[in-house]
Amino acid sequence: MEDVKFDLSAIDKTFTTYKVGDKVNATIVTESKDGYVVNIGGKKDGFIKVDDYEAQALKDYKQGKSFEAIVTNTQNDEGVIYVSKARADALREGNKILGALKVGDPIKFIVTDTNNSGLISNVGAFRLFVPFSQISNRRVDNNLKNYINKQLTGTILEIDKDTRKVVASVKSYEQQAQLSIEQAFWGAIFINKVVKGKVVRFTDFGAFVNVGGVDCLVHNNEASYDRNLKASDVLELDKEYDFRVIKLDKEAKRVSLSYKALQENPLLPKLKQLVVGDVYECEVTKILPSFALVKFGEDLQGRLGVREISYDNSKKISDVAHVGDKMELKLINVDLDNLRVDFSLIAMMPTEYSSTLER
Repeated sequence: MEDVKFDLSAIDKTFTTYKVGDKVNATIVTESKDGYVVNIGGKKDGFIKVDDYEAQALKDYKQGKSFEAIVTNTQNDEGVIYVSKARADALREGNKILGALKVGDPIKFIVTDTNNSGLISNVGAFRLFVPFSQISNRRVDNNLKNYINKQLTGTILEIDKDTRKVVASVKSYEQQAQLSIEQAFWGAIFINKVVKGKVVRFTDFGAFVNVGGVDCLVHNNEASYDRNLKASDVLELDKEYDFRVIKLDKEAKRVSLSYKALQENPLLPKLKQLVVGDVYECEVTKILPSFALVKFGEDLQGRLGVREISYDNSKKISDVAHVGDKMELKLINVDLDNLRVDFSLIAMMPTEYSSTLER
């Protein structure tokens, strides 16, 4: 705390008057960088250390304004009495809430203490307990003290109104919430849908992207048109991007996404410059039963179909073309949607040649 002065001798004399859990009427005296000095009766000062929940509870309170508070610590190394408005509010609201709640209902609470077995909170006049095994559906921080002052939501497992005890499970609430998220996701997802997702982790084969609470896969091949790049070369961890759904298996709960599908293929500008009817120098790179693959220009690839090699329909691709052969071919089709280019050899032949074959 900075710039806060306490009458320590007066406070020392009054420690026995207060115990943890006591209700006091507090009035703001001064505000410091770390919190509020409050008068809690006569010459006795207290202090409210501001965290997220105290700041919310005191957002409309200024110097001189009074409110109900709860004593949270009667003595520390500086001889300061700590009080909390947030806990007083929680006690008041908790009594109202618990009157209407039943087993299975969700309940919000602020962790006030811990023991070796789990988390503790005061909800109204009730003591709420979360067993260690029920703290989370995810990894649990073994230092339970780190949960103090955190707001959590759990599902009520037990209510004993006689002993004023409540047992709750954050794990159960998270599981139910995740189930609802997944049901909404699978009900709205479909092939070709464009979704927004956050990159959560990388693997050797791609990246996992969280879309609406469900992890989906972007394979390295779907991250970029450059096959030398991996997903980690193109995407950034914890950053959001738009993706297209390309595969869907609802039974196995698997979704494959594509990032490159929403980017312009670098081949497209090159294909747009091609002119149907022009003749290109091509090199055969692969022979297949129905066509030969040929490369031409700057890293472009096309196809020479079996029907375009000869007027003699009995001939096979391998009768005319061989891997490594270079030949001049006429461009007869450019399909920009499917990035397909078709060439013809017979289009290079004189028309008289076809007439001779027909006779």
